[in-house]
Amino acid sequence: MGPQLMRWCIFVDILGFRQLWEDEQAKALHALRELMQSIYRIGTRVYADEGERLFVHQMGDGFAIVSDFGEESCERPLGIAAALMRHLAATGVFAAAAVSEGDFSDITGCYPAEVMRDSEDGYVVRLNAGLMTLSSVMGTAFIRAYSLNGDAPSGPFLITSEGHRVRVPDGFEHRSARGKGKRNLLSLDWIRSENPTIARIQDTASLGAPKAEVTVQAIQRYCAEYPCVGRKWSRNLRTLLGVNLENE
Repeated sequence: MGPQLMRWCIFVDILGFRQLWEDEQAKALHALRELMQSIYRIGTRVYADEGERLFVHQMGDGFAIVSDFGEESCERPLGIAAALMRHLAATGVFAAAAVSEGDFSDITGCYPAEVMRDSEDGYVVRLNAGLMTLSSVMGTAFIRAYSLNGDAPSGPFLITSEGHRVRVPDGFEHRSARGKGKRNLLSLDWIRSENPTIARIQDTASLGAPKAEVTVQAIQRYCAEYPCVGRKWSRNLRTLLGVNLENE
């Protein structure tokens, strides 16, 4: 009997959200709306049934997307992440995503009874005239994906552990990468990868599906508009996504 498969988690967030919020709040909210809506469509149109259903939790400008069960292949999480990143890119905003595995469960039973007595739904607690909002779930699946996302090279990259290389399906182009903490990672080419799962998600969820050259041009325009970002991303874009900026 082989090792037990663990649930996977995608952590995806909007790059530069803090600066967008400070400088162009309407654009920041639009990006958040697009990411939320695209995840909703995937969860209701593509993977809505038991066994393949998704559990999604918002964390600020990011979302943790968790599977129902463990899976042999990384095809579904990588396909979902790539489709989401392409959709956002079509709007002129970019995301970073990381995929990992672990456990995930409801932890509200561990919360203080004094607190939970003032909660009607397990999520919102009354503080007299104020409110406390609780997160009801936690686990190593989220912790590892969030950690990978933070350790990833700066830029719009789809990252997973080097140890998952053998479980990356056909059609997903990938390159080895080094994390900020020197961890061995795998960077998936979400721009050019061609896989039936990505195509199905894009089509069924009615997501933006720009051609690779259009996405490359969008990244170049974004980096020209925000030169400090371009300087920070430049080397990683070239080595991990084959994207050269115009000033190089």
